[in-house]
Amino acid sequence: MSGSAIKPHLVNLSGSGPELAHAVVERDLEPAHAAYAGASGVGPSAHVLVVHAGTSTNLTWSADGRTRRERFHRGQALVNPAGLAARPRWERDVELMLVAFEPAWLEKLAEEAGHRGQLEITPRYHLTDPFLATLVERLVLEYEQTGPADPLYAQSLLQATAAHVVRVAAARDGGPGGVDERAAGPGLPPRRLAHVVDYIHAHLGGRLTLADLAGVAGVSESHFARVFRSSTGHSPHQYVLRLRLERARKALLTTDDPIARIADACGFADQSHLTRTMRRHLGLTPRALRTAGRV
Repeated sequence: MSGSAIKPHLVNLSGSGPELAHAVVERDLEPAHAAYAGASGVGPSAHVLVVHAGTSTNLTWSADGRTRRERFHRGQALVNPAGLAARPRWERDVELMLVAFEPAWLEKLAEEAGHRGQLEITPRYHLTDPFLATLVERLVLEYEQTGPADPLYAQSLLQATAAHVVRVAAARDGGPGGVDERAAGPGLPPRRLAHVVDYIHAHLGGRLTLADLAGVAGVSESHFARVFRSSTGHSPHQYVLRLRLERARKALLTTDDPIARIADACGFADQSHLTRTMRRHLGLTPRALRTAGRV
């Protein structure tokens, strides 16, 4: 086991490492009463979202010159803004899921979403938000599965998590989360959407990333995810997954290629990845589909 890239005094159990642009995702273990790395008064350089993932226990922290103590249960969260040294100490060993956001990237995302004025993330402690906890858990699990993480799926989850953090922790200044909901705008122009769709089809068997697709569309990553959904009714990951499954389905029914080769050609990590995905979305395995189609 190694130290955490987010908070060095934590024991890292799993995580994204440098794979995820603009953020780091980890599952960590924090020993009881561990000495906080920011005891000198210097807080983390990133905005840190922490979700409690283990047995219920108490957390003590400092805020506004006062020491506070609350009992945290699985799924409850806290948001520690960059630069804030809250000196958290857990009463017992605790398992945590963490997401550290690069401040400049989060501010850019908020601005593109219509946030008015400079983004200010405020501390949120003892936050009960099942949706946020689910997003973080799925993001962490993506880096714990067998085989490589799907970059498009992971980046889409990161976008959703970051947007929700802005919604619940940004200083309010004229609307929910300080965001002007009218600023979301329409979808992609038809010509740009066509370029993106053509690119997806041409690279379906390879590694597609949100950055790649946004580059083709000529917009930022955060803006792309919204306008693509507005244009197609699906997130980029959902759209790509549907195309990959359809290509795999046709190949299984019209060729004698080995299932492992089909999985690779359609952009799945391996045969097991294709099998799990097809069972979840179509209700049967590749082998069962191929057999049924030839009866």
